[in-house]
Amino acid sequence: VPPARWLRRRGWPPALATWAVFLLAVLALAAIVAMLAPNVAHDSKSLRSSTSGGIDRVQNWMVRGPLHLKRTEVKSDFNKFGDSFKSNAGGFAVRGATLVGEIAAEVLLSLVLTFFFVKDGERIAASFLRLVPPSRKPDARDLGTRTWATLSSYIRGTAVNGLVNGGLMTLGLTIIGVPLAVPIGVLTFFGGFFPIVGAIAVGALAALIALVAKGPVAALVVVGLTIVIHNVEGYVVGPLVLGRAVKLHPVAILLALAVGGVLAGIVGAFVAVPTAAVIATAFDYYRPPIEPDLPLIE
Repeated sequence: VPPARWLRRRGWPPALATWAVFLLAVLALAAIVAMLAPNVAHDSKSLRSSTSGGIDRVQNWMVRGPLHLKRTEVKSDFNKFGDSFKSNAGGFAVRGATLVGEIAAEVLLSLVLTFFFVKDGERIAASFLRLVPPSRKPDARDLGTRTWATLSSYIRGTAVNGLVNGGLMTLGLTIIGVPLAVPIGVLTFFGGFFPIVGAIAVGALAALIALVAKGPVAALVVVGLTIVIHNVEGYVVGPLVLGRAVKLHPVAILLALAVGGVLAGIVGAFVAVPTAAVIATAFDYYRPPIEPDLPLIE
């Protein structure tokens, strides 16, 4: 919305300004994919070549390390896991294809709706205001402004957080020598839009790749790196970027993610936290002011 509004203020027609912003976004996305593709292909080959040795290192650590498991049991469990994965590979492929189709349809619908919201957002808002009784229009307009500011602050703040986290994760994994450092950094950026859960999932993926490619010590270092990065987010970057515009308790975030995931899957989890933030803003708007405690008069 801000880039399209900036173009419209300089005389661009709304449709042309919206198309220009969307074209710029598509070009930026294509540039990111073009940058990542060679890196993913190269690191995937490296990871595949080191997978066998990595599995052997993990098995040796489970036998000789603090767990002191029996080598025969460890090998048997790994073989069972491999056989189970191979037997279910067809089912994974079908579910994966179904998921890809669902995501593609949802992305297409989101793009079409976003285009019209960017192009005609002010007209849509004015149409909604005409449905409100005249006596309530000032409240509706003020509430709409506040909720939009909350949503905008969440999106911009989360994006900046994700950029910082993704950059630090990419730098740390590159120094450690973990394959797929740049793609994991990109996943870290998108994981920021799934607070708490996204950080845990991407950190676990990075630790698993480090475990296979470099061994248990590297995996532990990656776990420590993930903890440090998200502490930097929680105590430094987050407060500076978001401020107090979006303030939700971690319990509220987890409950919102759970409800959104159950109701609408990945997309539901994606929109759950900003929806909860908007609801909290509306609740705060209508909540009566707290009167200060008056001293008791004897």
